[in-house]
Amino acid sequence: MPPEPPDASTVSGHLQGLARRIRALRERRGMTQEDLAARCGISVSFASLLERGERSPSYETLLQVASALQLPLWELLRLEDTRDAGVHRLEAFVRGRALSRADVDRLLSVAEVMFSEPSPAAADTAPERPEPARCGEPGCQKPVLARGLCAAHYHRERRRKAAGPGTGGA
Repeated sequence: MPPEPPDASTVSGHLQGLARRIRALRERRGMTQEDLAARCGISVSFASLLERGERSPSYETLLQVASALQLPLWELLRLEDTRDAGVHRLEAFVRGRALSRADVDRLLSVAEVMFSEPSPAAADTAPERPEPARCGEPGCQKPVLARGLCAAHYHRERRRKAAGPGTGGA
């Protein structure tokens, strides 16, 4: 059984999405409607109607718009997905800096390291951190600063030594 044809509201929604996309792509490239119309060989008023979703472009017009925006037709027709909004920023970053294939591969390598989850096996083999040393004063469990003492006991001992022998300490 063949699939049902889309209803009018679905078609209208897709046309509005295409219209928004054409306008956004044109603006990202710093083009005016006049620039787009000239590159496509269409009138400015028709370009405006396309961007408002009030006219359905022919296949030929879609090819001309894609060419004017310097992208493949499939990219022009790609439906926006809020889940991949960041993809456009990454693409603009790569294109804006004219990164080579090797540069993109290096960028992806860094991203894979940054965002990879450690595997359970790696977690099992990761070296355990040793328990920090604790202060040598009876009843004190604070971490050691120096000479086997925590910060408070270390500084108390230093003040006692600085006061000199026979002074009774701090």
